[in-house]
Amino acid sequence: MKRILKYRVYLMVFIIGSFLVKPGIGVGEAPEADFLLQWGEKGTGSGEFNQPIGIAVDKEGYVYISDSGNNRIQKFSNNGKFISSWGKEGSKEGELNTPMHINLDSNNNLYVTEYGNDRVQKFTSDGKPLMAFGKTGKGKGEFDAPSGVAVDKNGNIHVTDFYNHLVHKFSPEGKFLIQIGEPGQEQSGKLHYPTDVSVGTNGKIYVADAYNNRIQVFSPKGEFVNKWGGPSGRGDAGNSKGWFNVATGIGIDREGRVYVADFENHRIQIFKRDGNFITSFGKKGAGPGEFERPTDVAVDNQGNVFVVDWGNNRIQEFSIKWKK
Repeated sequence: MKRILKYRVYLMVFIIGSFLVKPGIGVGEAPEADFLLQWGEKGTGSGEFNQPIGIAVDKEGYVYISDSGNNRIQKFSNNGKFISSWGKEGSKEGELNTPMHINLDSNNNLYVTEYGNDRVQKFTSDGKPLMAFGKTGKGKGEFDAPSGVAVDKNGNIHVTDFYNHLVHKFSPEGKFLIQIGEPGQEQSGKLHYPTDVSVGTNGKIYVADAYNNRIQVFSPKGEFVNKWGGPSGRGDAGNSKGWFNVATGIGIDREGRVYVADFENHRIQIFKRDGNFITSFGKKGAGPGEFERPTDVAVDNQGNVFVVDWGNNRIQEFSIKWKK
């Protein structure tokens, strides 16, 4: 059984045991976020969720959700219509043990990190297993609770390793290439329970360094490039613009803007690719445009924003109106 830390209290506890939207003024862009729709509720049926965590949207606009407590992936249309699901609890091919963050490659193949099985599985868009790699350990290419995954334009796979406090980079075939970051706090390049990773339009690697309350950016070779947020972003400073109280998920749009699920602040924050704050939206609650500890965010080709509202067991969709 895996250890539990703060991520445990709300986001991992089930694994072990179990204003209306008014964005602030951004940096020269001042966008508006409009609530469009929501779907889902707690349950085990089709279209219902038990602690959803990860989200990905493919080129055709289909939305994939890692329904972690139900040990499955669910696929929806972009208006929330249930399409299909796959997976059940287990460790065999195609089975899942607490799927976490997910990501798609250029061929719409879906990559799923499994907290409980310490591996990554690759599926077709309709759920056929294609590949699995990883095992429990602390060595190169080994995992202790893989939590996030991202695939670059060359098919290389990046995986955040939650309890080993680093990121692994693999070839498209699942062969270990390099390690990115190392355990630690405060210093640049040090990671403290990273939860998610994304590759930007600039090829750089963006890591949700959750318990350092910041985003860190690395080059494709694993060299530190930039950071923003904490680690001092706790307490009173934790809910200020550009600060985080547990950064759990990252999405990047076609323009390279970075969207971050700010878990304990119950909001989504948006930044320019260099970390300059643009805006945020959301607050604690169960109404439209409100969140109960969001865990992930994704943006489709039309710029619509999908948020995993973890505590409310639902998905919410927004339209961002960018000022020209």
